[in-house]
Formats: sequence, structure tokens, C-alpha cells
Amino acid sequence: MGFEIQNTNSQPLPSPKGDTRAKQPVVNLRWLFVLALVSPLGDGRGGTSANNDSFLWVRQFCMRSFKWLATCLSIAIIILPSCQTQTQQQTKKPCTKTSSLPIKYAKGFAVDYYDGFKIITIRDLKDSAKVLQQFVLLPANKPAPVGFENAELISTPVHKTVCVSISTTGEMGVLNLLDSIAGVTNAELIYNQQLLEKIKTNQIADVGKQEINYEKLVELHPAFVFTSGGYDGGDKLQLKLTSLHIESVPDLDFKEQDPLARAEWIKFIAAFYGNEKLADRVFNGIESRYLLLKTLAAKATTQPTVFCNLPFKEIWYMPCGENYMAQLIADAGGNFLWKDAKATNGLNLNLDYEAVYNKAANAGFWINTGFAASLHDIETADKKNTLFKAYKTGNIYTNNKRNTIAGGFDFWESGAVKPDEILADLITIFHPELLKDHDLYYYQKLR
Repeated sequence: MGFEIQNTNSQPLPSPKGDTRAKQPVVNLRWLFVLALVSPLGDGRGGTSANNDSFLWVRQFCMRSFKWLATCLSIAIIILPSCQTQTQQQTKKPCTKTSSLPIKYAKGFAVDYYDGFKIITIRDLKDSAKVLQQFVLLPANKPAPVGFENAELISTPVHKTVCVSISTTGEMGVLNLLDSIAGVTNAELIYNQQLLEKIKTNQIADVGKQEINYEKLVELHPAFVFTSGGYDGGDKLQLKLTSLHIESVPDLDFKEQDPLARAEWIKFIAAFYGNEKLADRVFNGIESRYLLLKTLAAKATTQPTVFCNLPFKEIWYMPCGENYMAQLIADAGGNFLWKDAKATNGLNLNLDYEAVYNKAANAGFWINTGFAASLHDIETADKKNTLFKAYKTGNIYTNNKRNTIAGGFDFWESGAVKPDEILADLITIFHPELLKDHDLYYYQKLR
């Protein structure tokens, strides 16, 4: 009586978790040994061939063959799972970066490219090694890459977003991305006429003023919300969005204090939409014009003294030397009187009236006087303001030429991505002989 090898008693090889490939049956070795022991060739004594030497030789040959086969199968059982584990480990090997987006001035973000996806990283400007937030952008339905488990996953292409900061809408405008905006906050502060028309015709929703209308926000189903990470409620807003399962992306352009670094954040915005090439061309134009103007201002033979702002509730908030405005004044050929001062409040100084008057009484120019639209407004704010030389000579200029009735300043909306226009204005104010044909864009002289 003989025995056949039966697959019905075979056992599958171990397989890694998540491996959906077909599992191959393995022959049960017990049948091999049974075959060798109980077959007519098996005992050499009690079978029909017990006294036949030729059968004995065949028996020994078969036994050696079965032993060799059993050994090979045992080794295979041990090795195959190990090979599968190694294959699994190889598939989980960290991804390799292929390139990075060139960034010349901005310190707060980076864009890195991998095979099939990109990583956008937001860093602390004071400590570039500290990652504040990271995003993985990859096509929808693609598995998340290995090594970025703490990053937020955003599916591409991105179709619609909500903007909390007006500087973000300014960046979206120069990138021709206004059609991708589903909602904004504080619509009455927006200056961009094209954007206002979309809001008026309900193509873009106004999702709130001081408090965001979260119910309306959820109805929009945005891919994410561009926040500012600060003035809009910061962590509080982010926590609320997280509870609603809405991703928040902080646009921290305002933390950059170099005018060109701030403008370069259009590359950050563009990276979410795959518009890096357009952003690069736009930024190169901004940079080229800015540097030409800066070189022109450096030819001025004088540097007029300058101070900024008006007091608010008896405190005069003056930019410090590291402030964005201080850098613009310097690049325009002005001598900002607090250029060497260290900040006491963010990037500002908290000064009393006497401290400002003692230093700026004879300053040549007074700029950025807020909502004051005339010399009369300056006098009405405080009679002592008329004692400044800049008031007496009429050299007071403010950046509210392009503003809304509700108080929105285009200077803070589009100005972030048009530092060349701001610089041209300031050069025209401080050194009119250098730019005789320039019409003030953001600034106007108070009369």
C-alpha cells in the first residue's frame, strides 16, 4: 500500500502584516517520514523484499533522498519568512530627498521634493533647527510616506481654501489664485477689488469678523485654512480647527523682517498649489526691482532723519532697529532714529511721549501716522504734535492712500508682496530728486 502527498494538510508560510499576496502551501514533512517507514521498501525485514539485496539498496537510496528533501524544506521554512521580513523592511526604508525649492531670504519655511510627494516645513525664525509644523503633500489615495508620521497629510491637488490673514489674500492675488479662495474673514478690511466682487456675488464667503462662523466654515469643506498663527487667535484657533477636523496652515510671512524675505513667502503659498515656477518668476521680478531701487537710494548724498507712528493710549509704539519698517527706511536712504534700539514689545518699543519728542523734535520726516488723514487730525490727536519740526515743515506722510472705509490698509494686504513699491514710495519721499517720475502708491502727504 502506498501513500500520496496530500496538500490538504499543508500549512501556509508566515506572512508580514498587511501583505496581501497569495500564500504558498508547504508540504507537511510528517508524510515524508511515514512514507519512508511504512512503505514496502521501508523495513528491510518483514516486507516482500526483505531478502532481496537490490530492494535494500533502493530502500537506502530512498531514505537518503527523503532526508535530503526534508532538510531542504526545513531550511526553506526558516529562510523564507526572514526574506519576507527583509523585503518588508526594505519597502519601509525612509524616502530620499531629490531636491529642494531655492529660497534666498526667507528663514521660516522650506520645501523639499521626494519621489511622488513634497514636504513643506515651517521653522522657528529664532531657531531654524526647531520645526513648528510640517506638511506632506501627495496625490489623493496615495499611501503616506515613511519617516513623516508626525507631519500633517494634505491631498493634492488643492482646490479651495479659507484665508484668515489679509496678507495671504495679497499673496494669492499675485499668484492668480483668487479663484481657489472659498472664504475669508473680515471682508470689510479687504482692498482688492476683484476679491471684493467675488464676495459681493457670493463666490467667496465671509466667515466672520471678530469671531469666526465655524458652522459656515465647515459647510465650505476647505482643504485647509490659511491662518497667521498669531493675530487671529493662534493656538486657540488651531485647536478649534483641529476639533472640527479642518487642517490649519499658518502663513507666518509677517514674522520675517527683511522685506524680500517677507515677499518670498509667495513660494510657500505656491507650493501648496504646485505653482512654484510662477512664484519664482514673480519673486525674481520683485527682487530685481527692489535691489535696483536700493542701489539707487545708496547714491543719495544725505540721509534725512525719520520717526514713525502716533501714540496710542499714552504709549508711543515705535519700531525697533530689527523691525521691517526700520529695514525699509534704511534701504530707502533714511536715517531711522531708533535703528540701534532693541525691542521691548515684540519688535516694537514702548515709549512715552517725552522720550519720542526729545529724540525726534527736529527729525526731517514723520511717517506712518495711522488713520490720521490730514494735518488737522495730527493736531486734534494732541496739540503737542504741532511742536515737531516735521509738522511745521509739512513732511508728514502716511501709508493709507489705498484703504477701505472700514479701515483696511492695502499696505498690509498687498504690500507684503510689493516691497519694491513701498521702497519706491519712501525713496520718493526722502530723495525726490532720485525718482522724479514716481507717483506715490501706498503713501500720501498729509495736508
